[in-house]
Amino acid sequence: MHDDDLRRRLIDEATRIVADSGVGGLSVRAAAQAAGTSTTAVYSLFGSKDGLTRAVLVRAFEQFAGAQEVATREDDAVSALGIAYVGWALENPRLYELMFGLSTVGIEPSEETEAASARAMAPLRHAATAAIDAGVFRPAEPATVAASLWAQVHGLSLLLLAGRFPDDADPVAAGSAVVAGWRALG
Repeated sequence: MHDDDLRRRLIDEATRIVADSGVGGLSVRAAAQAAGTSTTAVYSLFGSKDGLTRAVLVRAFEQFAGAQEVATREDDAVSALGIAYVGWALENPRLYELMFGLSTVGIEPSEETEAASARAMAPLRHAATAAIDAGVFRPAEPATVAASLWAQVHGLSLLLLAGRFPDDADPVAAGSAVVAGWRALG
């Protein structure tokens, strides 16, 4: 009765709820009702509301990872990853906030959420390593380069989402500045 199909349907509906209303709009009852099942099914499949929220978090990271993986096919993968990152955040602000905001404070991470998070950021780490190895970026620790680039696009995303990015500033040029800094050889 509580099979994988129902589990997927509940995650689909819970993800839609969070995308529309934020994690604060997610309740066991609302997800069950949207999926056409009972709250008992949610508790049976996820254990708690936190378990359902973790499943939505994993789904968000999977969707984000898919967008990042597509961006790595571009000639300038690092810049394409930054553009895809910010674009995904702007298209999915409430899921982005679930992934990188404070809305999951108090929800214990799981092996599944940690693996999904790592997969989502792997394309950037790989692109930074490739750029360093190819001599496109100056020699540096790849994890540091990836973290620097991530911080740049994360901050840019948050400023744009909050409506705090200056109207007279170009977000693409701002994002390119950090990439240009890492490209400076020497």
